[in-house]
Amino acid sequence: MRLARISIALLLLVMAPVAIAGGAGASVVSAEVHARDAWLHASVQFADLLDLRTASTIDSGLSGVCAFEVSVLGPGDTALGRRTWTLRLEHDLWEDRYVIVGPDGETEVSGLAAMDSVVSRIDGVRLLPMSRLEPDVEYHLTVVVEVLPLAVEDQDRLSRYISRRGGGTREELDLDLGSIFGRLFQGGRSGRTSISHHGPTFRPRTLEVRP
Repeated sequence: MRLARISIALLLLVMAPVAIAGGAGASVVSAEVHARDAWLHASVQFADLLDLRTASTIDSGLSGVCAFEVSVLGPGDTALGRRTWTLRLEHDLWEDRYVIVGPDGETEVSGLAAMDSVVSRIDGVRLLPMSRLEPDVEYHLTVVVEVLPLAVEDQDRLSRYISRRGGGTREELDLDLGSIFGRLFQGGRSGRTSISHHGPTFRPRTLEVRP
């Protein structure tokens, strides 16, 4: 049954056109930080994150992966706070369901366009306590994103790893998934979309405080 599913998925990958913008123009549209509940939070908006190859792979029944890293750097580019996590993007051919699987569980969406919309926005990710920042020192936000289709063997490895890590905390799972993503895809892969964004400086004293 598994072999038949893989064969059908590969056939569909060749045949099916997908209406998603190409990844060559992938970019960060906006990236900002604010204070809430005595913590520093970041929100980021991307454009054209899912390229044609990744979208076609997902539509065929194989998986895609988005790996995110959001960091706050201080003087000398010292990392003071960092969040790393991955999202697995899936299309269940048998039930015709599009699902995003991440540290918080599964989110079902209506299709590829909705999936692209969800993964293209980071809303208020918590980075570090405001008490660790000096009010008048300049800091800046950096964002790194990797998006690529997963080969069958990589899906199996990632699934086994996630199963073994089922009892960890969200923070542990975030870091561990980022670590295994790096080991799976180190050295570069064709068809991947990469974004590295170095944001403008900010001073904690002037940040917006949100309820």
